[in-house]
Amino acid sequence: MLLVSGLALWRGAGPERSIAMANLAAWILTPLAYRNTLMDPQWGVLVVDAMFMLLLVWFAVTTDRNWLLFAAAFQLLAVITHIAIAVDPGVRTLAYFRGLVIWSYLVLGALAVGAWNMHRERRARLADRT
Repeated sequence: MLLVSGLALWRGAGPERSIAMANLAAWILTPLAYRNTLMDPQWGVLVVDAMFMLLLVWFAVTTDRNWLLFAAAFQLLAVITHIAIAVDPGVRTLAYFRGLVIWSYLVLGALAVGAWNMHRERRARLADRT
């Protein structure tokens, strides 16, 4: 997470850097919002994930970055995973946490692709100037 966010801060443009900062903020806030009851929904973590999802959706709608569509979709799946355990207590805790981890890695993957593509675009523009 730190590596991908660092890459986005270093090589990305405005949207990539903003999402990297929001990702770092969500990473810091999640343990603070986490309750130590494994059988109940993690309402605080749901709020953090939903706020991050809303930011991703806003950037996806207002910018021309394709990677943001994927990141927002993966984050939406994380929010739906939270809702699934709230609606159906039969959802196993292990599946709940594994699902959240999978969606988080996919959001990071989308961010990494976005930062790398921005870096490649900048290099191509510089090469065209010379």
